[in-house]
Amino acid sequence: MRTRFLFLVFVLFARSLAAQNWIPSDYNRFTQTEFLQLAAVHQTINYKKMDRGLLQAAMFHVTNLERIKHGLPPFEHSDAIERVASGHAADMVTFQFYSHVSQVKGKKTVNDRFALEGLPSVLVGENISSSIGLQYQDGRKINIPRSGGMYTYASSKREVILPHTYLSYAKEAVRMWMNSPSHRKSILNPLFTKLGCGASVYGNKEFFNVPYLIGVQNFGGK
Repeated sequence: MRTRFLFLVFVLFARSLAAQNWIPSDYNRFTQTEFLQLAAVHQTINYKKMDRGLLQAAMFHVTNLERIKHGLPPFEHSDAIERVASGHAADMVTFQFYSHVSQVKGKKTVNDRFALEGLPSVLVGENISSSIGLQYQDGRKINIPRSGGMYTYASSKREVILPHTYLSYAKEAVRMWMNSPSHRKSILNPLFTKLGCGASVYGNKEFFNVPYLIGVQNFGGK
């Protein structure tokens, strides 16, 4: 009995550890239900030590919740497509642009970016987003902290605005895409069967360096 207990503790520890150091093979280790129950998914994001892989996995699974909700088969995860999405998100932050058209040589179009990964580009799609990295209520003024303090609302300095959790950001990004007809069309396109997501963080220089997140979804068909 004790041996079984120790084994279960080891399994739970291993799953928690893997989730906090997310690698592509972890997509095969966790079902959607198991993933959404991982403690790491519900922790607030430390933007100085953000686990990009975990955030991208959260975006992938939340997107599949929408597919299932609308009676469509869930997307298959693609490591190669995730590299396309993650790379484009990183490029937008590094080279300070926000567009489907990249400023990086050889990566101008989504078809170019797929080709660089050796992927067919006959049937591809892309959604991008840029949103505040805080669990923020639209329209409210905020206090900008000094010396790395916490963000609060101007109407109440005690009302702290927390960073997103990995799951809350994924839900917010997918919510915005689903509320946009063109982005929603891509998510619910039955011809798209594979998905890879990308995310990258930056300090918004036009808004007191508040953390913002770039999100990317790339879709592929058979």
